[in-house]
Amino acid sequence: MLKKILCGATLLCAASLSNAATITQNFNVMLADTNFDLTIPFNLFDDMGGTRMLDSVSFSIAGGIEGNARAESLDAGPATLELTLSATLTLTDALMNTLVVTIPTVVNSFDAAAFDGEINFAGPSGVSFDGITASATNSETYTDAPTLAIFTGVGSMDFGFDATATSTATGAGNIISQFQSQAGGEVEVIYEWSAVPVSAPSQVAFLGLGLLAFAGLRKARK
Repeated sequence: MLKKILCGATLLCAASLSNAATITQNFNVMLADTNFDLTIPFNLFDDMGGTRMLDSVSFSIAGGIEGNARAESLDAGPATLELTLSATLTLTDALMNTLVVTIPTVVNSFDAAAFDGEINFAGPSGVSFDGITASATNSETYTDAPTLAIFTGVGSMDFGFDATATSTATGAGNIISQFQSQAGGEVEVIYEWSAVPVSAPSQVAFLGLGLLAFAGLRKARK
C-alpha cells in the first residue's frame, strides 16, 4: 500500500516537471541600404514571481540581401573577375554582446578580356550583375545561467541590429568595382521555459492520509 502511494506521488511530481512551453517573438527588419543599425524592443521573460523557469533562449536571423555588383578589369591581359555581394547581419543585446550573426552572400564570376579602354562596366573587360539576391539563416541557443538571467525580468530590452556591407571584387591586379546593396530580414527570439516544481499542499495531504491509513491497517492486523 505504501509503495503504491509513493509511486503515485512520484508520478504527480513528474507531471509537474514536464509542464514546458515556449514564447516566440518576431520582428521584421525592412530592406534598407546597408551600413545601418537600429534597435529592436523585445519583451523579457517574466518568471511570474518564480513560478516559471527559463530553460533556454534562442535567437535567429533570416536575412536577405539584394543589389548590384559591377566591375571593370584594367589589366592588359585576360582575367577572371569574382564579385561577391554580401552583408553581415548582427544581433546584440543591451550589453553589446553578440547573440547571432547571419551573412547572406551571392558570388558571380566573369571572364574579362584585356581592358578595352573604356570604364563602363560592360564590353569585353567589364560586367554588371544587376538585381541579384541572396538569403541566409542562422540561429544560436543559450542555456547557461548568466545569459538566461540577462533575459529574465519584467518589461522589455532593446536589442541592437546591425547590417554591414561586406562585398568584394577580386581576380584582376587592376580592377574597378562598384556595389549597391540593401539588406534586411526577420529576427526571432524564442524562450523555452518550464514550471517550477512546487510541493502542493494537496499532494502532501494526500501522502499523509495514505501513510495514516497504512499505519491503521497494520495496527488492525496486529
